[in-house]
Amino acid sequence: MKATIYSHKTIIGTADLQVGDESMGCVFGQFIPNDNYFNDIQKFVWEFWTTNKPDYEKWYSLRFNARLDNGFFLFPEGGYTFDDSPDFPNEPKRIDIAGIDLDLLSFTKDTLLEPWSTIDIAQKISFEDELTKEITPVKSLFSFLSVGKTDNHTLVGAEFSTFAKYGPNDDVLFRVKKKGDESRFATVHLTWKSRKKEHKIHFPTTCFYLDFDTFVEKRMKPDNIEWNA
Repeated sequence: MKATIYSHKTIIGTADLQVGDESMGCVFGQFIPNDNYFNDIQKFVWEFWTTNKPDYEKWYSLRFNARLDNGFFLFPEGGYTFDDSPDFPNEPKRIDIAGIDLDLLSFTKDTLLEPWSTIDIAQKISFEDELTKEITPVKSLFSFLSVGKTDNHTLVGAEFSTFAKYGPNDDVLFRVKKKGDESRFATVHLTWKSRKKEHKIHFPTTCFYLDFDTFVEKRMKPDNIEWNA
């Protein structure tokens, strides 16, 4: 399946992906870079491969994303790598994406029922940034008085990636991964305002789903029935 590759909101190339190691959820394909890649990203790729201790913080800060032609973004738990060596600058380049849900490859633009819809790269980043802001613990000058209390939002410590949005309001579906939790999806009602002290645990409102099929049955289908009523 063809995919568009981004760094932040900028397209850096395209790829035609195929399944590699199915058990590990790995896909790969020839990466066709554009000028944005050569001008802004390639130096980081070369640095990543030529150092004995890769700077993963810098690597993750490049914020790679892959959007499939079916409109869905991948959520690679194993990350992205590019086979691009400074020793062979003119050789074809390859992208490897590890730890994805391979079911996504069979999704179509009709997989989501109205009013749920796919998102573009600007929306994806905006929703993720907003969720990060809304769940970030608020530190107080008197925080030492609450030692031992767990008043953080349930998504603190989780990895997440925007998956879809709900048309009528600010509900957003995220792919999630949190140690010790089997849920793979969560709907979040973003507030778009700074968190208030009294809302640390309960806002933004979040509902978890074990998998996509559970989300479909418990949320998307009822929403679609109400939308068409």
